[in-house]
Amino acid sequence: MKKTIFLAALALVSIALLGREQEQVTVQDPEQPPVQVEEQPPAPIQGKDLKRVRFPEAFIHAGREYPAGDYWLVLATKDGQPFFVVQNAQKELLFEDLAIVKDRKGNRSGSAFFVGKKFMTDKEYFRIKVTTPGEWLLGYFLIKK
Repeated sequence: MKKTIFLAALALVSIALLGREQEQVTVQDPEQPPVQVEEQPPAPIQGKDLKRVRFPEAFIHAGREYPAGDYWLVLATKDGQPFFVVQNAQKELLFEDLAIVKDRKGNRSGSAFFVGKKFMTDKEYFRIKVTTPGEWLLGYFLIKK
């Protein structure tokens, strides 16, 4: 009796496994051409275009090395947090980097907007500093040694 129950259970499991292994074949009407999905180019990044910025030396971001040269930067905001979008010469996205925000106090007024670039002490970092009416937005890029 136990052998019969065991063999019946084994047969049911085998049938269930065979049902799973069968591939589902999709039948397409031969008169209809295959549908091709067009890839949409990525939407342009919304933000303040900082134009071309020259990185005078190779730098490292997230473990990846980038050569010295011209890069296009865009200052964008996501969820209230500003960040730098770094693109190559073909305007392809390379990476995004959060901006450090520092309050800019003083008696300055108006809508001054200025982008400054300089090396930090010992040329360890290259800094991008965006001056806006109420704050400084800073991006630091590690120089390859």
